[in-house]
Amino acid sequence: MAEPAADPDRFDAAVDAFRKRVPMVKEDWDQLTTQQRERAFTVSRVTEARVLQDTFDAIDRAVDEGLALPDFVDAVGADLVEAWGGEIPGRLEVIFRTNILGAYAEGRHEIMSSPTVKQARPYWRFDDAESDRECDICSECGGTILPADDPWWDEHTPLMHWQCECKITPLAADEVEDEDIEDDPDGLPDADEGFGAEPSSDGTNWEPDLSGMDPDLRAAVEDALRDR
Repeated sequence: MAEPAADPDRFDAAVDAFRKRVPMVKEDWDQLTTQQRERAFTVSRVTEARVLQDTFDAIDRAVDEGLALPDFVDAVGADLVEAWGGEIPGRLEVIFRTNILGAYAEGRHEIMSSPTVKQARPYWRFDDAESDRECDICSECGGTILPADDPWWDEHTPLMHWQCECKITPLAADEVEDEDIEDDPDGLPDADEGFGAEPSSDGTNWEPDLSGMDPDLRAAVEDALRDR
């Protein structure tokens, strides 16, 4: 039987990025380093393990299956409101959107920071969202182009704040020939507290399964991989 076709709408790197996290209460999360928090999930003012796990699972399904905010609210909204002692306007959406956007941002970073992609696209551009959610931080950083390895990215990798919709676009050298590469990034604003840190691990190169491929095509692919 043939294997089912991959879901074109499922962003595997984002799913993997979210699933490496472990639910924990905020008190424990506060004790972690920035790097350790990459593997942690928490919701402020939620101390019951079941509610934390259910919230994590609901967001996981959203990243994996493309579920929307109403599905998340139906799944855990009542439990979260009870844990908070009452509804906090907009907070359910903030939790949902920030975690979804964060998973996608980390997934994109996994891809564009791989050695092969960095070699082909050695520059990164900060693209602001230009939406009603955009803040002055992102607006001022928007359009900034720097080498992918510039230390500025250590503290300016989206998400830059709650519900941040900005992203980084990797660029080839010929794409920046007529662009202005930032020469004084230290003058740009910092992210909100708790945001902006570049993921600590770079992506790995793609290692395809070449079995079953036409021999001539396989030889060509293997040559290309050796040259990367």
